[in-house]
Amino acid sequence: MGYTTDFIGHIDIQAPLNDAEQAYLTAFAASRRWRRPDGPYSVPSNPAAEAMGEGLPSAGEDWRINETPEGQPGLWCDWVPCWGGCCFAYNGHEKFYAPTEWMAYLIGHFLAPGARAASSGRAEFAEFTFDHQLDGIVAGCRRDNKELFLIRVEANRVIEEVLRPADRRFEDREPLAYEKYLDDEAARSPRRRSRRRGV
Repeated sequence: MGYTTDFIGHIDIQAPLNDAEQAYLTAFAASRRWRRPDGPYSVPSNPAAEAMGEGLPSAGEDWRINETPEGQPGLWCDWVPCWGGCCFAYNGHEKFYAPTEWMAYLIGHFLAPGARAASSGRAEFAEFTFDHQLDGIVAGCRRDNKELFLIRVEANRVIEEVLRPADRRFEDREPLAYEKYLDDEAARSPRRRSRRRGV
């Protein structure tokens, strides 16, 4: 069944992403991060269609659709660059797991000096600068157990700090007022949380 986490805040990017970086990282976040035959950095030509299940092999055809590539924290990365390429923010989709690990992955593979993709030889990284510094804070609150935490990024170093530990007493309670409001809004606006989430 899983759990939902609410996030607020953003992570600044210095210098802002160029067009190639922004396009790739947007497509990366929009696509299911399954173990693709052409490697962990591969993104489909139409991530939005694939996110709705089109063009994916069935589990019988290819068992790897439910297996993450080595080193990637999960099947979905919900950090997306803003329109100006100057920050990352949560895209609003439900059930974003391993947000701290995903932020560290993006920085270590695509953004920071010495990022791993720089030596991959892949054409999609030809225009990447690999010279970004990220700084900022995002607060997260898990709805199932009310754990409250911060994701801090300081000069590309990613740290998670728990402000309020998880409390199992909250697991069977009704949603809080703001959670109910967000869920009602999502139900009225299918674009907000319409993507994927079977696994």
